[in-house]
Amino acid sequence: MLSSNTCRLVLALAAACNTLVSAKEANVELLSAGNYVILSKTGISTVPDSVINGDIGVSPIAGEAMTGFSMAMDSGGEFSTSSQLVGKAFAADYSAPVPAHLTTAVSAMETAYTDAAGRANVDAARINLGGGVLGGDFWRRNN
Repeated sequence: MLSSNTCRLVLALAAACNTLVSAKEANVELLSAGNYVILSKTGISTVPDSVINGDIGVSPIAGEAMTGFSMAMDSGGEFSTSSQLVGKAFAADYSAPVPAHLTTAVSAMETAYTDAAGRANVDAARINLGGGVLGGDFWRRNN
């Protein structure tokens, strides 16, 4: 049998754990937008010697909106490849079922953005995180 002090401690810990769990911020759900490292409605451009790791996609615009890649279309017309891309490129004017998949992914991207943009940031340590630096040394220091 537990003493009343032990029971109080167990109840206090349970309450503290429930508070921590309920205070945890929910994840922003990317759904099918998470299948792409870059997903754009307006275009994607690259420069020589760059390498993108993962799939990219554009919709509702055509594949010509992905510039600088020297793309090669696959025989089925569903994706393109490039020496600057470790993955595949997809566009709204490629063969089915690609357009439908991209429409769903873009919708998921817009929903995720609206969700994230509508959240209050109560953590001062996450204000202007990295000052606009994406990747590189900043990313390595913080991951």
